[in-house]
Amino acid sequence: MESPVGRALLRLAGVSLVAVAVVGLVAPRPVNVEHRWQVVVPVTLGLVLLAAVVRVPAWAKRRWVPVVIAIGGGLVATLVGLMTRYRYGWDARIVMDMARSLQAGRRLSQGEYDYLSLYPNNLPLLAIDRMGVAVGQAFSLAPDAVLIPLNGICVGLTLYAVHDLVGRVAGRGPSLGAQLATLVLVGTSPWLAVPYTDFYAMPFVVGGVALAVRAMTPRPRTGRVVLWLLAIVSVTVAYSIKTTPVVIAIAAVLTAVVAIFDHDLLPARRAGVIAACAASALAFVVLGVGLGAAATAASGVDSARIDTAVSPPILWWVALGADEQHSPTGVVSYGAFSREMVDAVTGRSQAEMKTYAAGAFADRWAERGLGGTLAFYGSKAAWNWGDGMFWAWGEGPDSLPGTLAPATGVTGIVHDLNGFHGSGYQLRADVTQAVWLAVLLVAGVGLLRAPYRRETLLVAASLLGIAAFTLVLQGRSRYLFAFVPLVVVLAAMVHAWLPRPRRAGRLGRRTG
Repeated sequence: MESPVGRALLRLAGVSLVAVAVVGLVAPRPVNVEHRWQVVVPVTLGLVLLAAVVRVPAWAKRRWVPVVIAIGGGLVATLVGLMTRYRYGWDARIVMDMARSLQAGRRLSQGEYDYLSLYPNNLPLLAIDRMGVAVGQAFSLAPDAVLIPLNGICVGLTLYAVHDLVGRVAGRGPSLGAQLATLVLVGTSPWLAVPYTDFYAMPFVVGGVALAVRAMTPRPRTGRVVLWLLAIVSVTVAYSIKTTPVVIAIAAVLTAVVAIFDHDLLPARRAGVIAACAASALAFVVLGVGLGAAATAASGVDSARIDTAVSPPILWWVALGADEQHSPTGVVSYGAFSREMVDAVTGRSQAEMKTYAAGAFADRWAERGLGGTLAFYGSKAAWNWGDGMFWAWGEGPDSLPGTLAPATGVTGIVHDLNGFHGSGYQLRADVTQAVWLAVLLVAGVGLLRAPYRRETLLVAASLLGIAAFTLVLQGRSRYLFAFVPLVVVLAAMVHAWLPRPRRAGRLGRRTG
């Protein structure tokens, strides 16, 4: 059934993705790698052409292939992460050092509790890191030697969830392409060497959407209810690990509400769907609170010393998202981390923080005006979405020379390709950027032509949600990383609607 609202949301997502992809091709916003247009542009266009005309051979659609790719991809990711190991900085190091202290029986300092009071969302990461430290001690391993393979396991689970999600909507051919694209963008990333929330949340992000799509498939009511409940659990776990997956919960409710108008439902049936949405939201909140409490307990901290009253209010995050930072080299960061704004609210009450945030936002508005504000947020969207390396090596001191130890053999090759100062990193970043922009173009153009489907709307609405989240609040391309597989999924779902030669079009929309 057609839905004007659903179709409009798909077109909005399509226009948005095409816009950021085109800007990324013709006027990219500088990130921490300066891409070469003479490599990025032709490779991007070539990949889009391949997506439009290439068909997957029959042998590659056998049932065992997705499983092999998922397992093999997880192993590749683990090896890449282990060979790229380095002493990372920023929040990942702060939390890891706290985990080591707690596991050793030492008490955290007041400064560390001040950090957790400011960023209580890192308590689940602390619990995971402490588990990694404990397992490492049991087997005489460093924590990273435990947690990097966990990253690899998350990649493998994500790859299989990508197959399940795409295969259910578009067939085995597109699902294979989606798995391979996800492996390139996520399963070989330098981020694999860093134990952080992006990888831990990723399989629950994609798995939650895959379970929700299964629940939308015609089947006995009991099965649909069970699948929907499992989807709620998966998304809630993702949200407990990382804040951004909350947008999937919102997208799921939005998709369900739009679906009410797919058919001529009786008022009682519509009321039932709305009640189910309300119950789902309540379950999400209750389970989220429970998981948060469990993570705090598992982390081993003294919860009485964590003062959430010093955590900045939402208005401060909006003001931070409207800030603009300039590096010594002239690179502009749009709404990223600002030490100045953090220091400005340290030690202040909630009321004082809100007053400061309102003033800071008003100052930005006065400086820019309406036109300048729109230009800022347009540049921020292009900056957030225009980085196929997703801010790799961009946090803290990670990009400094000497971060990776000298190496030979296969490890040396990985360092050359994945190390920020590696001899092959520029080409690797350019090609990866082209893959990412091609995925954005395929997804965007496909959405402009594809018919409304609830499954497609759920994924598109989730991406609109993370786009809005990173646009209004603090952002940068790393905040999209856990959602990258969903962007690939969306491209695979709608790639059959790309314009193509007439002969290829006669082969059918679902042949892949």
